[in-house]
Amino acid sequence: MPQPANHLFHVMLRCDGIQGEIQDFKMPMWHPGYYRIIDYPKNVSNFRAEDGSGQTLGWEKTTKNTWRVATGNASAVILTYDVLGTTAFGAQNFLGENRAYIAPTGMFLHPAGKIQLPATVTIQAPANWKHIANGLDPVPGRPNTFSASDFDLLYDCPILMGNQETLQFEVDGVPHEIVIENIPSAVDRNNIKHDLAKLVRTATRLIGDIPYRHYTFLLMGEGAGGIEHSTSASIAFNGKSLTTDDGYRRWLSFVAHEYFHTFNVKRIRPLALGPFDYDTENLTNMLWVSEGLSVYYQDLLLVRAGLITREQYLAKLQTSIAQFENLPGRRYQSATESSWNTWGTSGVGNDRNTTISYYNNGAMLGFILDLAIRHATSNAKSLDDVMRTLYRKYFQQKKRGFTDSEFRSECEQIANTHIADPFMYAETTKEMAYATYLGYAGLDVSVDARDATGSWLGVDWQMQDGKLAVVDFADGSPAQAALRRGDRVEEVDGARATPKALNDAMSAHKAGDKIKFKLARGAETIEAEVELAKNRKLEYDIQPIASPGALESSIFRDWLRTDPQ
Repeated sequence: MPQPANHLFHVMLRCDGIQGEIQDFKMPMWHPGYYRIIDYPKNVSNFRAEDGSGQTLGWEKTTKNTWRVATGNASAVILTYDVLGTTAFGAQNFLGENRAYIAPTGMFLHPAGKIQLPATVTIQAPANWKHIANGLDPVPGRPNTFSASDFDLLYDCPILMGNQETLQFEVDGVPHEIVIENIPSAVDRNNIKHDLAKLVRTATRLIGDIPYRHYTFLLMGEGAGGIEHSTSASIAFNGKSLTTDDGYRRWLSFVAHEYFHTFNVKRIRPLALGPFDYDTENLTNMLWVSEGLSVYYQDLLLVRAGLITREQYLAKLQTSIAQFENLPGRRYQSATESSWNTWGTSGVGNDRNTTISYYNNGAMLGFILDLAIRHATSNAKSLDDVMRTLYRKYFQQKKRGFTDSEFRSECEQIANTHIADPFMYAETTKEMAYATYLGYAGLDVSVDARDATGSWLGVDWQMQDGKLAVVDFADGSPAQAALRRGDRVEEVDGARATPKALNDAMSAHKAGDKIKFKLARGAETIEAEVELAKNRKLEYDIQPIASPGALESSIFRDWLRTDPQ
């Protein structure tokens, strides 16, 4: 980083022992943990190739992210190039006068087909920067030099540099480093250190293992968003939010989510999420498990660590249910569809009227699945047992991810029975029986509907063979009077029926307005006009029932227990 103000990283890659006349070098097209294609190669410039004696080697770009070098059986190949870093985000590179952040997938090339090779990285930071933080192992005797067993690990270890503040703690003898940026001095550092230690202790005891030699929390107090890694987490947030009790609790929940990914995603993972294909999307139906169950566990961990109360947990749960149920896209897209489509390959995009988040949906499915298992086993087993089984059987023993059917099978083996409803909810947009499952823990759920902004159609949609199809509708809804299950929508207000057309129509109308549909109903073509109704906002209230039974009481006690620290 010779001139940080210019935002240019200068990279030299030396490869020894490569054989053959040509060698391709690749840069990934996405960042693990951030499920979007990113055009990293557009930031690469001044690419050059030489052999070990300094002789220039010919090269050309063969794909957007591939540089083909005529190596000519050289014993050493040296590549140099520059990378522009102007975006302060966990999946992008940034270089400024006071700090730098390396997202490794957008910085380091690898020899194609040889991603299993080890790599050593030396950082030449500005002289007045005192700290280089990451999850890699330092190389003894070589300052600012770090090693990775392979490029998968290198790509999973972001690097933060500058003059950040650092804190340390240990859990069961394993060191953890906290690297802090832009958190006000009024925030108690001892609280941060002690609370994160409680969080780590609770999570590792739940799984029964600490799978790393050291761990680093990269707490970047600007921006928003976090990305999990095997031995670290990069977490960007508003540092000032930690000055209030509510803000501090929300921050702890955020950190708990990223830390629990150390197990759920980085080690307990769907089959599609590793080994990675860095050239293209890695599609899976199971992000509702990988992300959604991590949302579920983030606050459960805080309860068990004694960092929030049961009452605070239930208050947040009822708010989360309301947020999810009030999403217009709740009636359109299932958790599995949302997982598959997150890469943007379906054209659905982020339209709130036609999509949901597998984060929110998966969190609902998490507590339903957990309480279903507890009820089926008379509180002898829980979702915790599923997570431990997946960790030991698939990560430690089989050294691979699990398939969709294997995840369900493990849940049902732990429950010792079929538990169809949670998986039906994951695959459809059917309303979840919250009262039934929370009732297993001796809790009552009441729902209140109030007038809200916007309009209401009351229909569940689904894409079937490229057509927008009517799957279901709410009783008493405007859609129920005019539409039929199985209708294929050909046009919405005269435009070809697509999720975007539906989203645009809903956004452009208010209660009392009419939307025109052209439908294929069997062999007929039908035109229907639907008058939109007032939108209603659902509010949920969760309270203990007056006289729970022994099983319900034991489930509630063990589900929201506080573990000894």
